[in-house]
Amino acid sequence: MESAQANQLRLLGASGIMSIMPLVSRLFTDPPNPELDACLVEDAAHIVPGARGDHVACIQIALSLLSDGDVFLVIDGKYGEATATAVFEYKDARDILGPGQTTPDNIVGKRTLRSLDDEMSVLEEQSVATDDFVSTTVLGAPHDHSTCPLSGFSAPGSGGRVNHFGLPVNPLPGRSINIGGEHETDYLGFEDFVTGPGLIGPPRPFTTTLSDHSVQNICLRDSPISMNGSTSAGRDEIRRIAAPGCRLTFCGDVAQFRPELVSLGTVERHFVMADPRFNTSTPKSTAEALVITIP
Repeated sequence: MESAQANQLRLLGASGIMSIMPLVSRLFTDPPNPELDACLVEDAAHIVPGARGDHVACIQIALSLLSDGDVFLVIDGKYGEATATAVFEYKDARDILGPGQTTPDNIVGKRTLRSLDDEMSVLEEQSVATDDFVSTTVLGAPHDHSTCPLSGFSAPGSGGRVNHFGLPVNPLPGRSINIGGEHETDYLGFEDFVTGPGLIGPPRPFTTTLSDHSVQNICLRDSPISMNGSTSAGRDEIRRIAAPGCRLTFCGDVAQFRPELVSLGTVERHFVMADPRFNTSTPKSTAEALVITIP
C-alpha cells in the first residue's frame, strides 16, 4: 500500500511543483509511519502538544538519543509537557525558526522533523562506541536494533527494546558470555548465563555448566559479582571460566565490587559516563565501567 508521504511525493512530482526528500532514518521509516510522513509535507499535519501515538513515541526516542545524555523521556507516545520542553530545547539549540519567529515553538513541523531524521540517520550509521570498548549510548555498536528483543526492565532502549549502554562493543574472538543479561548482547554473539538462582530476569543456564578457562569475553552490567550470596565465590567463578587474556567488561557498582574486580587482573580502561537510561534527575545519573584483562 502506498504511504501518505509516497502519495504526496508522487502528486507533487507529477505537478512539477516541488520535490521532497523522504524520511531516511530507520527509527522513522521501519515500520512506515503515516503521521510522520504527512508531517513532512502538510502544515496541517504538524505534531503538537497533546498528540498521542507511535509517531510521538518515535520523536521521544529521537530527542532522547540526540541529547547527549541531557534528555531521557518516558517513551509513552504522549506529547506532554516534558516532550514539549525537549522539542523547544532541540529547536532552540539548532536555531530552527518558522517564518517571522524570533524564538522557537514546541511544535514538530517539517524543518524539525527533517532535522531529527537527518541526525538519527547519522547516529544509526556511525560507531557510537568511540572508546572502542564500551557503548556510551543505548544504541550500542551499529546493528539492526529492530531485531533486538523487547526489554523486560524499567529502562528500555530505542523502541522499547533492550538497551546497549555500558555493554562491550568490540569483543575478542572466542566464546562470550553475559552474566545476568536479558539478551541485550545477543547481537554481538554473547550468551546469557547466571552464576546461580535468585537473579531477576529470564531463565538462563548456570555458569557452572561452562568448562574451565573456556570464555574469552565476560560482560556484567548492573549485575553483582556474586555466587550464592558470596562476592569472593563470584570472583572465583569468573576466574574459573576465564580463558587466558579474557576481557571482562563491568558496568555497574564499581565501588561495591572494586576489590573483587581489581583482583581479577589488569584494569585496561576506567570510564565515568553520563547514563542516558536514568537521566531524569538532577544531578544527572552517571555510570562507571571497567575493562579488565584476566591473565
